[in-house]
Amino acid sequence: MFLPFVVPPERPDFTKEGRVPTATTRPAGDHGPIMRTPLDPRHTPVGLTVASPSEPAPEEHSRFPAVPWLLAAVAWTAAVALVGWVLVGALVSVSWLTAVHVPAAEVFGTIGQGWLVLHGVPGGLAGATVRLVPLGATLLLALGCGFAAHHAAAQYDLEDGAPRSQRAIAWASVVGACVGAYVLVGGILAVVVGSPGQLGQAIPGLLLVPLAGAAPGAVLGLGLDLFEGLPAWTRRLPRAIGLGVGVLALGSLAALVMTLVAHLDRVSDLHGALAPDGVGAVVLTLVQVAYLPNLLAWAGAFVLGAGVTLGPEGLVAPGVVEPTVLPAIPVLGAVPSVPGVADHAWLVVGLAAAAASAWWLLRGSDHAWLTGLWQGAVAGVAPGLAWIVFSLFSGGDLGVERLAGMGPRLPDLLLWATLPLAAAGALYGLGRALWLSRRSTPAPVEEPAAIG
Repeated sequence: MFLPFVVPPERPDFTKEGRVPTATTRPAGDHGPIMRTPLDPRHTPVGLTVASPSEPAPEEHSRFPAVPWLLAAVAWTAAVALVGWVLVGALVSVSWLTAVHVPAAEVFGTIGQGWLVLHGVPGGLAGATVRLVPLGATLLLALGCGFAAHHAAAQYDLEDGAPRSQRAIAWASVVGACVGAYVLVGGILAVVVGSPGQLGQAIPGLLLVPLAGAAPGAVLGLGLDLFEGLPAWTRRLPRAIGLGVGVLALGSLAALVMTLVAHLDRVSDLHGALAPDGVGAVVLTLVQVAYLPNLLAWAGAFVLGAGVTLGPEGLVAPGVVEPTVLPAIPVLGAVPSVPGVADHAWLVVGLAAAAASAWWLLRGSDHAWLTGLWQGAVAGVAPGLAWIVFSLFSGGDLGVERLAGMGPRLPDLLLWATLPLAAAGALYGLGRALWLSRRSTPAPVEEPAAIG
């Protein structure tokens, strides 16, 4: 039987389909089509372009839109003044929601009086005349003015290498614009929400609040060097003061927390006696938080040794407690009724702050004992002076008669915050100089004795 011969169709070589052609092997370094390894160098040509001095430099994009510096200073600072009023209004309005029977006119009056209290004006709140500035809220306003001045100063067209007089004019212009805008808006608000007498009382606060923020903000925004032409040790002084104040603040906070924990039952009893609802409890807590910097300044006066006056009759100082009648504010329940057995141990906080400040200032300096003595004294007393300035704004009145004159005992604070701290800084500087001198003195070399 004959079977036809069928030629099968040509099949593709599947072993070659899609395969990368075999590369030709070449000597190392002559890579051609061979895939390079990670260790092989790249031979990609790189093109370098050098900008000509005549070409304009690329513009730097700021986080905020570029506007004329005067417009930025006026607009941002005016906004800060209005935001302060809005924040007080929000706090009072939330409280009003739990007592809607109160007339709206009285609510607006309370908002205005609260805003005036932020600027040191005696205001009528809850039937009492309050002249105790909540430094927490006021410092927020000053910080806002600082940001406004920083942004405005960044828009100022000040050439590099400008003379000192021109830089001073630029700084004064920015600060003056910020302060002027705040005084203008604040004055209008004071006229609307306050009495004619309160307008005059508000002028110092309307000047100090923006000035406290705008002055350093403009310095940073313009990039000014305040220590140009001064000795090298003065450049270390601000950080030395900051370190000393930080140590003093930590010690004051520790003392405040310890007295709150020790008298927590009385604080809880006062809070329960007020019986606030949920919203009222939040508002009461926020108000006390706004006064936290005041309490910190008072605690600092205590640990320095000066003490705190609680009205004409009350006094709390290391080893001394004279009780008096206090308003039903929960945090005031932490005021001790008897002296503590270790009250005088807190005086170490001030000495430690002075030593820390002197340590920072004297870093890298020579070991001359006279230099260590006077620079250590300067570094030691500087945090105490800064705390005195801070304490000047922390006191005030929570009412009349027995509630007037609450805060650090300033005549005594002038002594306790200066002389002991200056002595501690001077002793540290002197001890450091003597120790370094002893280390740098070479030991005497003994000569071998003669033989015979």
